[in-house]
Amino acid sequence: MLRAAPLMPLDEALQRLLAHAAPLGGTESVNTFNADGRVLAQDVVSALQVPPKDNSSMDGYAVRAADVTAGVELPVSQRIAAGHAGAPLAPGSAARIFTGAPMPAGADAVVMQEDTEALDGGRVRINAVPAPGQWVRAAGEDVTRGAVILQKESDWRPPALVWRPASAWLHCRWRRVRAWPCSPPATNW
Repeated sequence: MLRAAPLMPLDEALQRLLAHAAPLGGTESVNTFNADGRVLAQDVVSALQVPPKDNSSMDGYAVRAADVTAGVELPVSQRIAAGHAGAPLAPGSAARIFTGAPMPAGADAVVMQEDTEALDGGRVRINAVPAPGQWVRAAGEDVTRGAVILQKESDWRPPALVWRPASAWLHCRWRRVRAWPCSPPATNW
């Protein structure tokens, strides 16, 4: 009785297929949305830093960690929403801040709102002492300006799409590849 060979895992089959792909010569500048069937002819380098500035990774209150002790009450000097810049944080105060909002100058930590209690008179009670840098996403933490985010010869599949906004590019140099739909000649697959 003839038995079928077990199926090869998709990643292995793709790797073997790509190992036998041949460039079709030359490169072309193509919009990234039309780059199917191509590989990068050059490294893609980020023109941006992501995030561009230190920002809050949590809804809460931006503070100077040195100003906070458990139970301290601070005046709330401002409200900073994502996409808006706040004024510098005065010592001994807090700024209401939302996820993604840039940290005001002078603040070095965020106390998440679950660890606070809003009080009358524009004040907040801080019930947890933050460490400097707590709940702060540092500028460039995800991607630094000048970092290679996609390497030459990378193919253009969905995982690579996440880097497009970070790279700030629309056109790139690509090379077409040719692959055989079946086993290439003279191989031992």
